[in-house]
Amino acid sequence: MGADSGGRSYSLTEIFAIKFVLADILIIAALLLAGPLYALAITLLFVVSTFLIWYLVKRDESESATEPSNVDGPVSERDPVSKLQERYAAGELSDEEFETKLERLIDANERAENAGIDTEELEFEKAS
Repeated sequence: MGADSGGRSYSLTEIFAIKFVLADILIIAALLLAGPLYALAITLLFVVSTFLIWYLVKRDESESATEPSNVDGPVSERDPVSKLQERYAAGELSDEEFETKLERLIDANERAENAGIDTEELEFEKAS
């Protein structure tokens, strides 16, 4: 978690430390200049924002941990045959469904080639 602007990258602990130092300065200034109710309101805002930041960071970490790592890139950028093979390997498709869908993809590839459409990622031939 840090700045992507080419500067130093701060850890979550450092961000919270900086936030609390700045919050202390602001609360002391509010106590001196505005009164205790304003200082209390500012303190509550900082506490709520701290928990909100913590929650969002933890949620982001857990989402990134549960996302499947994909060497070939995002699912939408892979070719349909790879997607089909993964579904078959995961047990989502039976042998017959896999063969039927693969046959359709091969036929679609052949029709696209006959129409002059470039299908470089789907280079495969029908097994005789």
